[in-house]
Amino acid sequence: MRLITSLLFLCFLFFQSCEMLENNSENTENNQSSEVKPKEIKKVKPQPKKEKIVPPKPVEIKKVPPAPPPKPTPSKPEKAGFTPELLNAVKNWNAIPRSVFPLRAVTINKDVKFNIYSKSGQPIGSSMLPAGREVVAIDHKGNLLSISPSNKGTMRGTIAMDDTDFKDGVAYLFELRKMQRVAYAQRKARESEKIAIKTKPSSSSIKKPAPKAKTTTSLFEDLPSPGDYGHGKFCICSDCRTKRLAQTGSIK
Repeated sequence: MRLITSLLFLCFLFFQSCEMLENNSENTENNQSSEVKPKEIKKVKPQPKKEKIVPPKPVEIKKVPPAPPPKPTPSKPEKAGFTPELLNAVKNWNAIPRSVFPLRAVTINKDVKFNIYSKSGQPIGSSMLPAGREVVAIDHKGNLLSISPSNKGTMRGTIAMDDTDFKDGVAYLFELRKMQRVAYAQRKARESEKIAIKTKPSSSSIKKPAPKAKTTTSLFEDLPSPGDYGHGKFCICSDCRTKRLAQTGSIK
């Protein structure tokens, strides 16, 4: 009896479990059918970002100002000396060539009395000229100079050479004349070299003697008067000679 009851109970559980399985399967199907399938999302490949092309900044070229030219070294004062050549030309100041006179810009170091003469040569008055003034040396007799306040004046006076800067003025002009002659000889030599290069000598050509350069009989002709251009009245340095040339137009 118990056995039968147990079998019946087992059968009942079996059938009950089968019904539950069927119900669960139906519910699962219904649930799956009721679920909405999501739409498939297309994957969009990200496009590479276009990089903005930034134009390069113009390079500023700084203009470097040219370096100033080096300043020329100023020349030192240079005064003409009483060279043996000069002393020989003036016979040790005892026989000064006539070409030296009239010599302007001679400074007197003492007061000088000047006599005033008429056109006929008669003295008609006198006047004093103080020391430090410039006069014109007209002539000399030994160590005495005959001077006048101007080149065309009728006033005359006398003074010892050593009481003036007459000798310094003569030495100044003598050195300038030497420089002029050296510069002239160098210029002629350069011109001759240029001509020799351009013209080829031929065997049949006859060499003609070169014309002699014209030389002046005066040692002091056409030379600039002395003047203070920074180093004193009688300086013959290159700076003073250049300034004198620019102002007077005379030779260096």
